[in-house]
Amino acid sequence: MTTLEEEVPRVRAGGFLSLAPAAKWWPVVLALLLCVVASWKVIAAQWDFEVYYYAARVLRAGLDPYSTQSLTKVAGKPMPLPFVYPPAFLTLFAPFASLSLAAAKAVYLGAKLAALAGLLVIWGCFCRSSRETLILLVVVLLGFSATIFSDLYAGNIACFEQLLVWLGIAALVTGRRMLFAVAIPLAAAPKILPMALVLLLLFEGRKAIRPLLLSAGAFLAIQGISLAVSPARTARFFNMASALDERGHAAPSSLALLRDIVGSAFRPWVPLVLYCVMAACILGVFGFCFLRLRKSETWEKVPWFLLSGALLSYLLIIPRLKNYGFVLVVPVAVWLLARAQRGTLLMGTLLLCLSTTSPLPKALFPHSQFWPLLWEYNALLSVFALWLLWCSEAKGFAGERKPG
Repeated sequence: MTTLEEEVPRVRAGGFLSLAPAAKWWPVVLALLLCVVASWKVIAAQWDFEVYYYAARVLRAGLDPYSTQSLTKVAGKPMPLPFVYPPAFLTLFAPFASLSLAAAKAVYLGAKLAALAGLLVIWGCFCRSSRETLILLVVVLLGFSATIFSDLYAGNIACFEQLLVWLGIAALVTGRRMLFAVAIPLAAAPKILPMALVLLLLFEGRKAIRPLLLSAGAFLAIQGISLAVSPARTARFFNMASALDERGHAAPSSLALLRDIVGSAFRPWVPLVLYCVMAACILGVFGFCFLRLRKSETWEKVPWFLLSGALLSYLLIIPRLKNYGFVLVVPVAVWLLARAQRGTLLMGTLLLCLSTTSPLPKALFPHSQFWPLLWEYNALLSVFALWLLWCSEAKGFAGERKPG
C-alpha cells in the first residue's frame, strides 16, 4: 500500500505547489492545445454568455435583466434562458456590452482558455508521475461526458469559478488558509452553492476559526453589495435560483436523478426525502472514514486524501449540479485512477468517458425508460463509483493505528 505521504502534492519550501519535471508536462500541454483547437467550433454557441451579454445591455437600457421579455426585446430574438446570478455580477460583463456579440464571444472564450490553462497548471502540480499526467490528458478531454468541453460550448463561468476553487484548494493543501478563505467566497459569489466548500477548513481543527470567520465575512460582504445596489433584484435572484428544476444530462444532480426515477407515481416530497436520506448516508460514511483516519498513523499526511473524499461527497449531495460542474473533481479522478489496479483503471476510465449523447442505450433498450435515464446520469454515477473507490482506499489507509 502506497503511503499518503507519497501521494500528496509536492510543496516548495515556504512556497506554493512545485512543478513537476518538464518531461512530464507534455500531456498537459497537449490537452490545452487540443482544447484551443476545438474551441473555434464553440465561438458561435456559448448561449450562457449570450444571456450575460444581453443582461448587461438590458441593465444599461434601464430594463429588468431578470425578465426574459426584456432580454428578448434587447436581443431582437427569443431568449428563453433567464439571467440567474446576483445583480452585482452584471458589472463584470458591462465591458462586453460595448462590443458586438461576435467580438464579445471571442474575447470571452479567450479569457476562458486562459483560465483553463491556469487550471491545467494547478492540476499538473498535483500529478506525481507521467502515468498521472497521461490519465489527466484522457480525463480532461473525455471525462465525465467531456465536462470541460460542455463548459466551453455553453459559455458558462465554470472555468473561472473552478480556477478560484482550485487556487484555494492548492493554498489549503500548502498551508495558506487565509488565501483559501478568500478564494472560495469569490468563487461562490455568482452561484452560492460552492460556498459549502469553505467547510473544508474544518479539517484544520482550531486553526480554522480565523479563516472561517474571514470567509464568512467576505461572502456576506460580496452578497451585501448586490443587496445594497438593488434589494428588489437581489430578492428576485434568490427566488429564481430556488425555483430552478433542471434535470437530465445537462443538470445531473442526485436530487434530479431521484426525481426522474420516482416520476409522478409518488407525491412531490418523496424524492426530496430520499435525497435527504442519501445525503445523510454519504456524509455519515465520509464522517466514519474521517474518524478512522484520525486514529491512524498517517493522520498528519492526509490533507489531500481527505479533500478528495470531501469533493466527491460534495458533488453527490449538492441539490443542483450542471454537466460542467464535474470539472471540480477532474484531478481527484486522476489521482484515484492512477492508484488503481489495471482492471480497475480500465473500467474506471471507460465509465468516466461514456457519452450521454450515445444512441446505444435506446438501441439496446428501445422500450425501457430506466436504462436510457441512467445513461443520461452516467457522469454522476462515475462520481459515485469514484466515491466508493475512495472509501475503499480510506479503509486501507486507516488500517495502521496510532501506537498506544
